Amino acid sequence: MGYYCAWGDAKIMSSSEEEEGYENLVSDIGEKRKGRALDIHGEAPSAPALPISDDTDRQFWAEDELSNSESRQRLITRRKRRHSVSYRNRAANKSQSRVPRPSNSSSDSTRAEISPKSPSICSVLCYITLGLCSMLLILTLWSSNIHVPKIRTYVLHFDEEQPLLHVVSDKFLSFGLDTSLLRRMKELPVGQKKFINLASYLSPAYVRVGGTSADCLIFIQDQMEQNSSEKILSPVDGQDISNFTISGTDLLNIYDFAVKSGLRMIFDLNVLIRNPDGSWNDTNARKIIAFAKNQDMMLDWQLGNEPNSFRHVFNVTISATELAKDYDHLRQLLNEAGYMNSILVGPEVNHVGDLNQMGEQYAKTFLSTQKDTVNYVTWHQYYLNGRVAKIDDFVNPFTFNWLPTQINSMRQFIAESGKNVSMWLSETSTAFGGGAPGLSDRFVAGFLWLDKLGYSAKAGLNVVTRQSLFGGDYAMVSTNLMPNPDWWISVFYKQFVSEKVLKLITPNNFGYVRLYAHCTAKKALIARVPAVTIYGMNMGKTFAHVDIPELFTQPSKIMKIFYYALTADALQSSEIKLNDESEPLRLQPNGDLPPFRPVILDPMNPVFLPPYSMVFMIIHGVEVPVCLT
Repeated sequence: MGYYCAWGDAKIMSSSEEEEGYENLVSDIGEKRKGRALDIHGEAPSAPALPISDDTDRQFWAEDELSNSESRQRLITRRKRRHSVSYRNRAANKSQSRVPRPSNSSSDSTRAEISPKSPSICSVLCYITLGLCSMLLILTLWSSNIHVPKIRTYVLHFDEEQPLLHVVSDKFLSFGLDTSLLRRMKELPVGQKKFINLASYLSPAYVRVGGTSADCLIFIQDQMEQNSSEKILSPVDGQDISNFTISGTDLLNIYDFAVKSGLRMIFDLNVLIRNPDGSWNDTNARKIIAFAKNQDMMLDWQLGNEPNSFRHVFNVTISATELAKDYDHLRQLLNEAGYMNSILVGPEVNHVGDLNQMGEQYAKTFLSTQKDTVNYVTWHQYYLNGRVAKIDDFVNPFTFNWLPTQINSMRQFIAESGKNVSMWLSETSTAFGGGAPGLSDRFVAGFLWLDKLGYSAKAGLNVVTRQSLFGGDYAMVSTNLMPNPDWWISVFYKQFVSEKVLKLITPNNFGYVRLYAHCTAKKALIARVPAVTIYGMNMGKTFAHVDIPELFTQPSKIMKIFYYALTADALQSSEIKLNDESEPLRLQPNGDLPPFRPVILDPMNPVFLPPYSMVFMIIHGVEVPVCLT
């Protein structure tokens, strides 16, 4: 069923700037009906009027007609006495004091059914009627105030003749496997068919094998058993930062996983192996590069992880200038080994957006020093501290609005470096420190993830690499190889959203309702009919009415909206539902995706977003020239 307004008297109100940061138009759906109780239940039939008669004297007149022996004068006297006020009141009181007795005679039944009428009974009936009317009026006013839902309208605009805002990578939505997982290769399910299948639904994508442990990795091609030094815990997050080894077989197993899943692998090399003079010792890197080339591995590369934080994690300092030299040297090694076409990304900084601008300053110096060796500027982004994050943080617009601040700050420093290089979020999730337990892998985390994809594409970032596909509290796939909600959201994104980014004009897209526009992915087109995808979320507690006049109000025989709303029974649910179906989304027994059945809406009807929902709307039949090429 579609999410149409089911309330005849529902008000649609514009959102206030204080509550949701929006300034929108106010519209009404239907007119507010007067007398809501009568509208809902039907007009109550009026009670039949009681017959007007002088029942008080009925028996007495019958007695007069039977009393033929009485004189005319006596009859007249008795009639006068019965018509007097005092006599009538006594008769009425006497009649009311009678208690009906059960009787089989018809005459007794008749007398029991006839209740004498007097002025006092009429008064009581009047008071009762007046009381009922007053009560009905009060209930009507009360129900009209209580039951009218407040639905806010969000008016957006779309120019069908617009140019493309950006074109991002076809691997825009990518993900990582943290290098720490390689410490226990036997526990990493890269060889399991189910895991390969889950990853393949997210292709094309990069799979980045990197992280803090990348600067602890030693490659020993022919080793039989993994070795590691005595465990050393990081003072920052407590993870193991001791050196460990992987073999050639281990590297092949990871690469095979990537190939079978349709992914492009990025490998993060160890930059902390240093010579006595402080320069980078490239021996370990040379071994990995040579082995990879001999095995015909098609790889992309990076060097080191969060170098601006080395002093806090490893008690080692490598300056941005020194790292730039190391990158120049690595580019030379790759070219000599036959990896001229492989991309090299860096410098993998964190702490972007901090007051001291630590990450941006490091990246600026790095870019201005290196010899145009990096293809993309990479940095890491998290909203929250996983150890202290609360559920409210995951639906608070202030949390979401941290990302635009970080992107704008990094863009400014890139410009100041004098280099024109696009950005990647090469490691990102909701909360650092492995994620927030019970939150970062639940339905509520999907809002931050989907908004990050939408805003990053709109801002022109080329790739967003989700941390992580597997491992930690922010994993998209659980340890029992069941997909978490963010995996499903990512699948929907891959199905319906292309790399062609469009502009959706909004008064303010930083509140509880956030929407983005792209050309529709080719695989989602029906009979090559052009389409546009609008996607986003409603984090509010009530329905939101979305109006895009250029798209939603055009009468057309072919224009239809395929509507997909993702919801859950609870914000911390590990399951996700489509269009309020009774059962959550699940893979089919053979591992295939279930059918994604849309609600098909007429663009002439209002479109609503359910509370706490993420939505994908494919508007078929919209011809946007830049989407046709």
